[in-house]
Amino acid sequence: SSRDFCYYNFLCAHPLGGLSDFNHVFSNVGYLALGALFMLQVRRRKLRRRRKPRHEEYGIPAHYGLLSSLGAAMMMVALLSASYHVCPNALNFQFDTAFMYVLAVLSMVKIYQARHADVNARAHATFGVLALLIALVVWGVVGGGPLFWSVFTVLHVFTFLLLSLRIYYVGQFRLEKQSVQEAVAALPSRGLRPLYAPRLVMLLIANAVNWGFALYGLFTQSADFAGHLLSVLLCNTLLYMVFHLSMKLLHGERPRWYAWLFLAAGAATWMPALYFFVSGSSDWSATPAQSRERNHECRVLQFYDSHDLWHLLSALALYFTFNALLTWDDGLAAVKRTDIAVF
Repeated sequence: SSRDFCYYNFLCAHPLGGLSDFNHVFSNVGYLALGALFMLQVRRRKLRRRRKPRHEEYGIPAHYGLLSSLGAAMMMVALLSASYHVCPNALNFQFDTAFMYVLAVLSMVKIYQARHADVNARAHATFGVLALLIALVVWGVVGGGPLFWSVFTVLHVFTFLLLSLRIYYVGQFRLEKQSVQEAVAALPSRGLRPLYAPRLVMLLIANAVNWGFALYGLFTQSADFAGHLLSVLLCNTLLYMVFHLSMKLLHGERPRWYAWLFLAAGAATWMPALYFFVSGSSDWSATPAQSRERNHECRVLQFYDSHDLWHLLSALALYFTFNALLTWDDGLAAVKRTDIAVF
Protein backbone atom coordinates (compact mmCIF):
# COMPACT_ATOMS: atom_id res chain seq x y z
CA SER A 1 0.00 0.00 0.00
CA SER A 2 1.04 3.64 -0.37
CA ARG A 3 1.32 3.78 3.46
CA ASP A 4 4.27 1.38 3.21
CA PHE A 5 5.78 2.68 0.00
CA CYS A 6 5.47 6.49 0.19
CA TYR A 7 6.95 8.07 3.31
CA TYR A 8 4.43 10.87 3.88
CA ASN A 9 3.62 12.69 7.08
CA PHE A 10 0.16 11.11 7.25
CA LEU A 11 -0.96 13.51 10.01
CA CYS A 12 -0.40 16.53 7.78
CA ALA A 13 -0.86 15.45 4.14
CA HIS A 14 -3.43 17.39 2.13
CA PRO A 15 -4.50 15.63 -1.08
CA LEU A 16 -5.26 17.64 -4.20
CA GLY A 17 -5.95 16.20 -7.67
CA GLY A 18 -3.64 13.23 -8.17
CA LEU A 19 -1.30 14.32 -5.34
CA SER A 20 -1.65 12.64 -1.94
CA ASP A 21 0.57 15.23 -0.23
CA PHE A 22 0.01 18.57 -2.01
CA ASN A 23 1.42 20.80 0.77
CA HIS A 24 4.93 19.26 0.50
CA VAL A 25 4.92 19.84 -3.26
CA PHE A 26 3.50 23.37 -3.01
CA SER A 27 5.89 24.56 -0.27
CA ASN A 28 8.76 24.34 -2.81
CA VAL A 29 7.39 27.41 -4.60
CA GLY A 30 9.78 29.62 -2.59
CA TYR A 31 12.85 28.08 -4.27
CA LEU A 32 11.31 28.66 -7.68
CA ALA A 33 10.21 32.27 -7.12
CA LEU A 34 13.32 33.44 -5.22
CA GLY A 35 15.69 31.62 -7.60
CA ALA A 36 14.05 33.42 -10.55
CA LEU A 37 14.16 36.76 -8.67
CA PHE A 38 17.88 36.31 -7.91
CA MET A 39 18.61 35.56 -11.59
CA LEU A 40 16.78 38.78 -12.54
CA GLN A 41 18.86 40.75 -10.01
CA VAL A 42 22.09 39.32 -11.47
CA ARG A 43 20.89 40.17 -14.99
CA ARG A 44 20.03 43.73 -13.93
CA ARG A 45 23.54 44.18 -12.46
CA LYS A 46 25.09 42.81 -15.64
CA LEU A 47 23.09 45.22 -17.86
CA ARG A 48 23.89 48.14 -15.56
CA ARG A 49 27.62 47.28 -15.74
CA ARG A 50 27.37 47.08 -19.53
CA ARG A 51 25.69 50.49 -19.76
CA LYS A 52 28.18 52.12 -17.40
CA PRO A 53 31.39 50.10 -17.85
CA ARG A 54 33.89 50.30 -15.02
CA HIS A 55 37.60 50.50 -15.64
CA GLU A 56 38.87 46.91 -15.88
CA GLU A 57 41.63 47.56 -13.32
CA TYR A 58 39.19 48.36 -10.50
CA GLY A 59 37.06 46.22 -8.20
CA ILE A 60 36.48 42.47 -8.02
CA PRO A 61 35.92 40.77 -11.41
CA ALA A 62 32.22 39.92 -11.70
CA HIS A 63 31.40 36.28 -12.39
CA TYR A 64 27.83 36.68 -13.55
CA GLY A 65 27.70 33.16 -14.96
CA LEU A 66 28.41 31.60 -11.56
CA LEU A 67 25.90 33.88 -9.83
CA SER A 68 23.18 33.09 -12.38
CA SER A 69 23.87 29.38 -11.98
CA LEU A 70 23.16 29.72 -8.24
CA GLY A 71 19.69 31.09 -9.08
CA ALA A 72 19.12 28.39 -11.71
CA ALA A 73 20.22 25.62 -9.31
CA MET A 74 17.79 26.99 -6.71
CA MET A 75 14.96 26.71 -9.24
CA MET A 76 16.04 23.12 -9.95
CA VAL A 77 15.84 22.37 -6.21
CA ALA A 78 12.14 23.36 -6.40
CA LEU A 79 11.41 21.07 -9.36
CA LEU A 80 13.32 18.06 -8.03
CA SER A 81 12.13 18.40 -4.44
CA ALA A 82 8.53 18.68 -5.67
CA SER A 83 9.03 15.51 -7.77
CA TYR A 84 10.49 13.68 -4.75
CA HIS A 85 7.53 14.68 -2.55
CA VAL A 86 5.00 13.11 -4.95
CA CYS A 87 6.03 9.84 -3.28
CA PRO A 88 9.09 10.15 -0.98
CA ASN A 89 11.02 6.89 -0.55
CA ALA A 90 14.52 5.41 -0.50
CA LEU A 91 14.60 5.04 -4.30
CA ASN A 92 14.22 8.72 -5.21
CA PHE A 93 15.82 10.48 -2.23
CA GLN A 94 18.62 11.87 -4.47
CA PHE A 95 16.05 14.12 -6.13
CA ASP A 96 15.70 15.93 -2.84
CA THR A 97 19.37 16.47 -2.05
CA ALA A 98 21.34 16.46 -5.34
CA PHE A 99 20.86 20.14 -6.14
CA MET A 100 21.50 21.14 -2.52
CA TYR A 101 25.01 19.69 -3.07
CA VAL A 102 25.24 21.70 -6.29
CA LEU A 103 24.32 24.90 -4.39
CA ALA A 104 26.90 24.25 -1.64
CA VAL A 105 29.73 23.49 -4.11
CA LEU A 106 28.87 26.44 -6.41
CA SER A 107 28.75 28.82 -3.42
CA MET A 108 32.24 27.73 -2.33
CA VAL A 109 33.55 28.05 -5.91
CA LYS A 110 32.02 31.56 -6.10
CA ILE A 111 33.67 32.68 -2.83
CA TYR A 112 37.05 31.25 -3.92
CA GLN A 113 36.86 32.81 -7.37
CA ALA A 114 36.18 36.32 -6.05
CA ARG A 115 39.85 36.59 -4.97
CA HIS A 116 41.40 34.15 -7.44
CA ALA A 117 40.05 35.34 -10.77
CA ASP A 118 43.14 33.86 -12.47
CA VAL A 119 42.35 30.40 -11.05
CA ASN A 120 39.27 29.63 -13.08
CA ALA A 121 37.19 26.75 -11.74
CA ARG A 122 36.77 24.74 -14.89
CA ALA A 123 33.20 23.59 -15.47
CA HIS A 124 34.15 19.97 -16.11
CA ALA A 125 36.24 19.85 -12.90
CA THR A 126 33.38 21.29 -10.82
CA PHE A 127 30.81 18.92 -12.30
CA GLY A 128 33.26 16.03 -11.95
CA VAL A 129 33.34 16.73 -8.20
CA LEU A 130 29.52 16.85 -8.11
CA ALA A 131 29.22 13.56 -10.02
CA LEU A 132 31.64 11.96 -7.54
CA LEU A 133 29.57 13.27 -4.60
CA ILE A 134 26.32 11.87 -6.00
CA ALA A 135 27.98 8.51 -6.80
CA LEU A 136 29.26 8.40 -3.19
CA VAL A 137 25.75 9.07 -1.88
CA VAL A 138 24.29 6.20 -3.90
CA TRP A 139 27.03 3.87 -2.63
CA GLY A 140 26.54 5.13 0.94
CA VAL A 141 22.78 4.56 0.94
CA VAL A 142 22.58 1.39 -1.15
CA GLY A 143 25.76 -0.28 0.09
CA GLY A 144 26.83 1.48 3.29
CA GLY A 145 28.65 -0.67 5.82
CA PRO A 146 32.11 -0.38 7.47
CA LEU A 147 34.07 -0.53 4.18
CA PHE A 148 32.16 2.41 2.72
CA TRP A 149 32.46 4.54 5.86
CA SER A 150 36.22 3.83 6.12
CA VAL A 151 36.77 4.87 2.48
CA PHE A 152 34.58 7.98 2.90
CA THR A 153 36.30 9.05 6.15
CA VAL A 154 39.79 8.81 4.59
CA LEU A 155 38.57 10.67 1.48
CA HIS A 156 36.88 13.39 3.58
CA VAL A 157 39.90 14.06 5.83
CA PHE A 158 42.45 13.90 2.98
CA THR A 159 40.41 16.21 0.69
CA PHE A 160 39.97 18.76 3.45
CA LEU A 161 43.69 18.67 4.29
CA LEU A 162 44.57 19.37 0.64
CA LEU A 163 42.05 22.23 0.43
CA SER A 164 43.45 23.68 3.68
CA LEU A 165 46.99 23.69 2.30
CA ARG A 166 45.74 25.31 -0.88
CA ILE A 167 43.87 28.05 1.01
CA TYR A 168 46.78 28.56 3.46
CA TYR A 169 49.33 29.02 0.67
CA VAL A 170 46.83 31.11 -1.38
CA GLY A 171 46.60 28.61 -4.23
CA GLN A 172 50.40 28.24 -4.51
CA PHE A 173 50.51 24.72 -3.03
CA ARG A 174 50.47 21.70 -5.32
CA LEU A 175 50.60 18.05 -4.27
CA GLU A 176 54.01 17.62 -5.90
CA LYS A 177 57.37 16.58 -4.54
CA GLN A 178 58.81 20.08 -5.18
CA SER A 179 56.05 21.94 -3.25
CA VAL A 180 56.41 19.66 -0.22
CA GLN A 181 60.25 19.89 -0.30
CA GLU A 182 60.11 23.72 -0.48
CA ALA A 183 57.71 23.88 2.49
CA VAL A 184 59.97 21.59 4.57
CA ALA A 185 63.15 23.47 3.55
CA ALA A 186 61.64 26.80 4.68
CA LEU A 187 60.93 25.51 8.21
CA PRO A 188 64.40 25.94 9.85
CA SER A 189 64.76 29.59 8.71
CA ARG A 190 61.27 30.56 9.92
CA GLY A 191 61.05 28.32 12.99
CA LEU A 192 57.54 27.33 14.02
CA ARG A 193 56.14 30.85 13.55
CA PRO A 194 53.25 30.51 11.06
CA LEU A 195 53.43 32.41 7.80
CA TYR A 196 49.80 33.61 7.99
CA ALA A 197 48.64 33.37 11.63
CA PRO A 198 44.93 34.40 11.33
CA ARG A 199 44.48 32.11 8.32
CA LEU A 200 46.08 29.22 10.24
CA VAL A 201 43.78 29.70 13.26
CA MET A 202 40.63 29.64 11.08
CA LEU A 203 41.84 26.62 9.10
CA LEU A 204 42.62 24.72 12.33
CA ILE A 205 39.05 25.37 13.55
CA ALA A 206 37.62 24.22 10.18
CA ASN A 207 39.80 21.07 10.30
CA ALA A 208 38.64 20.30 13.83
CA VAL A 209 34.98 20.60 12.70
CA ASN A 210 35.59 18.32 9.71
CA TRP A 211 37.46 15.74 11.82
CA GLY A 212 34.45 15.82 14.16
CA PHE A 213 32.07 15.14 11.26
CA ALA A 214 34.32 12.38 9.90
CA LEU A 215 34.59 10.58 13.26
CA TYR A 216 30.87 11.01 14.00
CA GLY A 217 30.05 9.45 10.61
CA LEU A 218 32.51 6.58 11.13
CA PHE A 219 31.14 5.69 14.58
CA THR A 220 27.40 6.13 13.96
CA GLN A 221 27.33 4.87 10.32
CA SER A 222 23.89 6.44 9.80
CA ALA A 223 21.62 4.90 7.16
CA ASP A 224 20.85 8.44 5.96
CA PHE A 225 24.24 9.14 4.37
CA ALA A 226 22.66 11.73 2.04
CA GLY A 227 21.72 13.83 5.08
CA HIS A 228 25.19 13.39 6.59
CA LEU A 229 26.91 14.62 3.41
CA LEU A 230 24.49 17.55 3.14
CA SER A 231 25.36 18.58 6.72
CA VAL A 232 29.10 18.40 5.90
CA LEU A 233 28.72 20.51 2.73
CA LEU A 234 26.41 23.14 4.28
CA CYS A 235 28.65 23.45 7.35
CA ASN A 236 31.76 23.91 5.16
CA THR A 237 30.01 26.54 3.03
CA LEU A 238 29.14 28.42 6.23
CA LEU A 239 32.71 28.06 7.56
CA TYR A 240 34.12 29.36 4.26
CA MET A 241 31.77 32.36 4.36
CA VAL A 242 32.87 33.16 7.94
CA PHE A 243 36.54 32.72 6.90
CA HIS A 244 36.10 35.04 3.89
CA LEU A 245 34.27 37.68 5.92
CA SER A 246 36.85 37.56 8.74
CA MET A 247 39.71 37.95 6.23
CA LYS A 248 37.90 40.92 4.63
CA LEU A 249 37.60 42.62 8.02
CA LEU A 250 41.22 41.81 8.98
CA HIS A 251 42.35 43.46 5.71
CA GLY A 252 40.41 46.61 6.55
CA GLU A 253 37.60 46.02 4.05
CA ARG A 254 34.12 47.06 5.12
CA PRO A 255 31.06 45.56 3.39
CA ARG A 256 28.25 48.03 2.63
CA TRP A 257 25.29 48.28 5.06
CA TYR A 258 22.96 46.33 2.78
CA ALA A 259 25.44 43.43 2.56
CA TRP A 260 25.41 43.28 6.41
CA LEU A 261 21.62 43.34 6.27
CA PHE A 262 21.58 40.32 3.91
CA LEU A 263 24.06 38.45 6.15
CA ALA A 264 21.96 39.17 9.26
CA ALA A 265 18.73 38.13 7.49
CA GLY A 266 20.47 34.95 6.25
CA ALA A 267 21.63 34.02 9.76
CA ALA A 268 18.17 34.79 11.21
CA THR A 269 16.45 32.47 8.69
CA TRP A 270 19.04 29.65 8.59
CA MET A 271 18.70 28.91 12.31
CA PRO A 272 14.94 28.14 12.38
CA ALA A 273 15.22 26.49 8.91
CA LEU A 274 17.82 23.99 10.17
CA TYR A 275 15.80 23.38 13.35
CA PHE A 276 12.78 22.37 11.25
CA PHE A 277 14.99 20.29 8.94
CA VAL A 278 16.33 18.25 11.87
CA SER A 279 12.87 17.80 13.42
CA GLY A 280 11.58 16.18 10.21
CA SER A 281 8.12 14.66 9.90
CA SER A 282 9.14 11.38 8.21
CA ASP A 283 12.31 9.34 7.61
CA TRP A 284 12.88 7.34 4.43
CA SER A 285 15.99 5.65 5.88
CA ALA A 286 13.84 3.91 8.56
CA THR A 287 11.07 1.31 8.19
CA PRO A 288 7.60 2.61 7.19
CA ALA A 289 6.31 2.01 10.74
CA GLN A 290 9.27 3.89 12.31
CA SER A 291 8.80 6.72 9.82
CA ARG A 292 5.11 7.03 10.78
CA GLU A 293 6.20 7.46 14.43
CA ARG A 294 7.86 10.74 13.40
CA ASN A 295 4.61 12.03 11.82
CA HIS A 296 3.12 15.06 13.53
CA GLU A 297 0.16 17.42 13.17
CA CYS A 298 0.40 20.51 10.93
CA ARG A 299 2.34 23.34 12.59
CA VAL A 300 1.22 26.45 10.66
CA LEU A 301 -2.20 27.41 9.20
CA GLN A 302 -3.28 23.77 9.67
CA PHE A 303 -1.53 23.19 6.34
CA TYR A 304 2.28 23.18 6.77
CA ASP A 305 4.35 20.73 8.85
CA SER A 306 7.99 21.12 9.94
CA HIS A 307 9.36 19.90 6.59
CA ASP A 308 7.22 22.46 4.73
CA LEU A 309 8.64 25.14 7.03
CA TRP A 310 12.15 23.90 6.15
CA HIS A 311 11.29 24.37 2.45
CA LEU A 312 9.93 27.89 2.95
CA LEU A 313 12.59 29.14 5.39
CA SER A 314 15.59 27.58 3.60
CA ALA A 315 14.43 29.20 0.32
CA LEU A 316 14.52 32.60 2.08
CA ALA A 317 17.84 31.77 3.77
CA LEU A 318 19.45 30.78 0.43
CA TYR A 319 18.10 33.94 -1.20
CA PHE A 320 19.58 36.19 1.52
CA THR A 321 22.88 34.27 1.46
CA PHE A 322 23.23 34.61 -2.33
CA ASN A 323 22.49 38.33 -2.05
CA ALA A 324 25.27 38.62 0.52
CA LEU A 325 27.66 36.89 -1.95
CA LEU A 326 26.42 39.24 -4.68
CA THR A 327 26.97 42.46 -2.71
CA TRP A 328 29.65 41.99 -0.04
CA ASP A 329 32.48 43.21 -2.33
CA ASP A 330 30.59 46.30 -3.57
CA GLY A 331 32.75 48.51 -1.35
CA LEU A 332 35.79 47.63 -3.51
CA ALA A 333 34.37 49.12 -6.75
CA ALA A 334 36.80 52.09 -6.58
CA VAL A 335 39.84 50.10 -5.39
CA LYS A 336 42.58 49.12 -7.86
CA ARG A 337 42.75 45.38 -8.41
CA THR A 338 46.44 45.31 -7.57
CA ASP A 339 45.59 46.76 -4.11
CA ILE A 340 42.87 44.20 -3.30
CA ALA A 341 44.00 41.54 -0.83
CA VAL A 342 44.09 37.92 -1.97
CA PHE A 343 43.14 35.28 0.60
